[in-house]
Amino acid sequence: MVMPHRFLTLALAGLCGIGPGSAPAHAATPIMIWPVDPVITGPQRAVALWLENRGAEPVSMQVRVFQWRQTDGQDRFEAQREVVASPPISQIPPGQRQMVRLLSTQPVPARTEQAYRVLVDELPAATPPPPPDPPAPAPPSAGASRTPQALPSDAAVAVRLQIRYAIPLFVYGPDTLPQRLSDARSLVDGTAVVTPELSWALTGAGRASQVVVHNHGASHARITSVAWARGGSPVAPPKDVLNYVLPHGQMPLDLAPPPSPDHDLMVTVNGREAQLPRASQ
Repeated sequence: MVMPHRFLTLALAGLCGIGPGSAPAHAATPIMIWPVDPVITGPQRAVALWLENRGAEPVSMQVRVFQWRQTDGQDRFEAQREVVASPPISQIPPGQRQMVRLLSTQPVPARTEQAYRVLVDELPAATPPPPPDPPAPAPPSAGASRTPQALPSDAAVAVRLQIRYAIPLFVYGPDTLPQRLSDARSLVDGTAVVTPELSWALTGAGRASQVVVHNHGASHARITSVAWARGGSPVAPPKDVLNYVLPHGQMPLDLAPPPSPDHDLMVTVNGREAQLPRASQ
């Protein structure tokens, strides 16, 4: 079986994806997940998500799907029933893999993209019962010393942290494709290609100012690099980022304001370089 080239290896012991500086608190359980950018298109209305346990111990994984919205530049995840994971919980032996089907149970309107987040969690292993309390020491006799009680070892008090990873999932209506898939497939008559339409604006003033990207299109934008440019050439090396901007949503960028009003915003969006227009005031 040929494995897709896009996959994700997770060390299931740290709080990966929470932020820099997170370190494993105990032995890692490497889990490989692919694809990392699943989509549901066409009449099948399902996509396979693979979980592979590359560790030495069994691992229990839970997969849940949440509706994904953006409000005031913030991601919001809400419970829903339109897309389900089957099976939702899996016990994966060492060296084995598990297929989880992500099933779209409700029709999606044509020319529409719906966004979800697939949350993959490692479930805690069964915890053995604690050892019995040691017997109470006898009162010391004359001239005898009390034997100190042994302290718990580091292994006994170590706390194992499980990981949560959020994978984006996009579901499309009939005869509808995102731009990145339309480049790789032969389009049939009547197929609609949905694309993002981006602009940027500067909000706030002084140190509180932010660069915000707005998406007025019908498909998401995955922004992976940003840079200010002048006369079509970047004035500094591009900065790596990872921002999703959903249709009719907006997100702030981790980017300082432009040095002057005549600078343009260059981005890599869905794998393509583009210059974004500034929103009209």
